[in-house]
Amino acid sequence: MYLGKLVRRGVIGGVLGLAATVLPAAAAAPSGWHGLDARVDSGTGLAACVSRAHQMRPGGWTCVGGTLRVTVDGGGQAVDRTYTVVGDTAVVTAAPATAAARDDYDSWCENGSICARKINAYTSEVKGNAAYGDGHGVIGTFDIVYRQSFDGKRPRWRTLLDWDTGPQINPGAWTNNCRINISGKADGYCGRNPVHLNTIDRAHTRAWWPSSTRYEYNDQPLKDARKYHDDGYGEFVAFGHKPLFKAGVLHTGRWSKCNTRTGCQYYQVPWRP
Repeated sequence: MYLGKLVRRGVIGGVLGLAATVLPAAAAAPSGWHGLDARVDSGTGLAACVSRAHQMRPGGWTCVGGTLRVTVDGGGQAVDRTYTVVGDTAVVTAAPATAAARDDYDSWCENGSICARKINAYTSEVKGNAAYGDGHGVIGTFDIVYRQSFDGKRPRWRTLLDWDTGPQINPGAWTNNCRINISGKADGYCGRNPVHLNTIDRAHTRAWWPSSTRYEYNDQPLKDARKYHDDGYGEFVAFGHKPLFKAGVLHTGRWSKCNTRTGCQYYQVPWRP
């Protein structure tokens, strides 16, 4: 996204285990609705998702790419419902020239809804553009970035929330979960790893876990040839607003070969259902 990036550069001053319901693209927004900031490069999936929220007018909602998660319905009742507005599968994008280069999160995937890139066989990133709001429209926007980099047989993650517009965001329960691919059944768990993020706002636009250079390790090594993937998601509140918002699931990709000498390796980036 764009506006928060201009703030950081000094250009502007003072400024899940749920079943998804596939919905068609939304029509024009009803009147009296606060839409996405025109300066925010939202991407097709995110724009379609916000348009669906325009039609539904829920009391609390979050879009991550083309997935809409409603936590307060139009009548003010707490719910937890996920809708796939468009099948916003992550777009493959090029990896940076070197894995050690300074991060490019302020420019990477700024006009896409969800993007993924494979740094090498052991490291991958996914970025989701997010918007959240209530029955009056969009309240704010931010980016979510997950980076996973295997240490042999152990997955490990770095999480970033990157503010763009709106009030202060206070993250609540957030997690990076290791999942076992099980065909025809619910995926199993191979690790549940809590993420502890600080608040983000105009003055402090980024929150990392555990930091911008370190990783949080999965709570156990993976030692077999099964296929795996990860789920990253969480919840947050926004200053001055009542709803609890929940961000939809993002995945860095799928991996296997955890029984080899070199350890786990990606075989699919971006993740596909």
